[in-house]
Amino acid sequence: MAPLDLDALRVSPEPLPPDAPVLRLPRPVLAEMLVHIAAGSPDEACGVLAGAGGRVTRHFPAANAAATPRTFSEIAPRELVAIWDALDTHGWEMLAYYHSHPASPACPSPGDLAWARDWPGTLSVIFSLAVPAAPVVRAYLIQGEDVREHRIEVAP
Repeated sequence: MAPLDLDALRVSPEPLPPDAPVLRLPRPVLAEMLVHIAAGSPDEACGVLAGAGGRVTRHFPAANAAATPRTFSEIAPRELVAIWDALDTHGWEMLAYYHSHPASPACPSPGDLAWARDWPGTLSVIFSLAVPAAPVVRAYLIQGEDVREHRIEVAP
């Protein structure tokens, strides 16, 4: 897939309540994530957002090790351990798991809902490439059956 235009990215396009929680993503990190997502297409691409104090400072692009990479994403255990080691070394925490939906909306799939049960408190950031000229990114906190969307704000 050709590189995606960051300026064409529709960030949290649905109206949310004023009190919706916010995920602030630095523009350079979001740009790097978009490059990784485009490179993975037509398969799902995935990675981890990390930082401290709820502030995203780094992303870790990962290979998609899922058995069905066109419709699901997961990070291989060995790569996930390497990411956790880097988080420990820098005193960071895992803030979000991000992945793409190459042909479907940026909403949690049944597989995403099941995956989230093993990662309580971790945000799911989902990119949709269903319309490549107008990709979408949205963020969710999934806790059991409760799915709460977070507004994404792009920081300089």
